[in-house]
Amino acid sequence: MNEQEPISAEHVAAMDFEQALAALNRLVERLESGRLSLEESVAAFEAGVLLTRRCEALLDGAEQRLQTLESDA
Repeated sequence: MNEQEPISAEHVAAMDFEQALAALNRLVERLESGRLSLEESVAAFEAGVLLTRRCEALLDGAEQRLQTLESDA
């Protein structure tokens, strides 16, 4: 994925947790650099929301699996 090209929802949905978290960290670094235009910042923020939601969904799924294992034990 090129840092200049937008992240699609389909691309994010295919990421595992580690990929999504790494992409989110790269976005944060770009935003914090102060070198992005307003339009690039807004696009990065939108991508960050998608990535954050993906990470949260994957963490929720892992938590549910752990709770199932604990209740079955």
